[in-house]
Amino acid sequence: MADRQLSESEDVLPYLEEACFYLHKKGLSFHELSRALGISEEDAERLQKDYANKLSKGLAQENDLDKNLWEDIYLDTMGDEKVTFARDDGFYHCRKSDLEKMESPALMAIFETSKKFLDFDMYKRYLDSKPAVGYDPMTLQRQVKRALDLIQSILDTRWREESKKD
Repeated sequence: MADRQLSESEDVLPYLEEACFYLHKKGLSFHELSRALGISEEDAERLQKDYANKLSKGLAQENDLDKNLWEDIYLDTMGDEKVTFARDDGFYHCRKSDLEKMESPALMAIFETSKKFLDFDMYKRYLDSKPAVGYDPMTLQRQVKRALDLIQSILDTRWREESKKD
């Protein structure tokens, strides 16, 4: 991807500054920022410093909401998506990496409870259909189904690895 030429009039400049600041603080190098954002390394470094200067002058404030937003975006783009699953006492969110760290019995319990939730849903047969444009009334069910698919994949991988060891 060719580097974008940045101009001071771009509407995205404040967002790029914020992204460079928070993602560099998270540990990404300017080279990684350059590749991820499609800008030059020099621009990534300049934008990070510009935002740091805004913070030091009080023109911007560092906050957890922005930090978490950029971390979430980064993790999602790296494949560590957020998933929603059902438990007996409600719905929970975690990252794919959190599921991968869980013990198999805990994963199986989440799988069974989430599957039970979907089995009771009268619209279950529509889950594999294309989501509605705009508002999707089955968003929660689609998210739980995605969690089921991820858990099944993790458990299948573990089973294959265990089979190879035996």
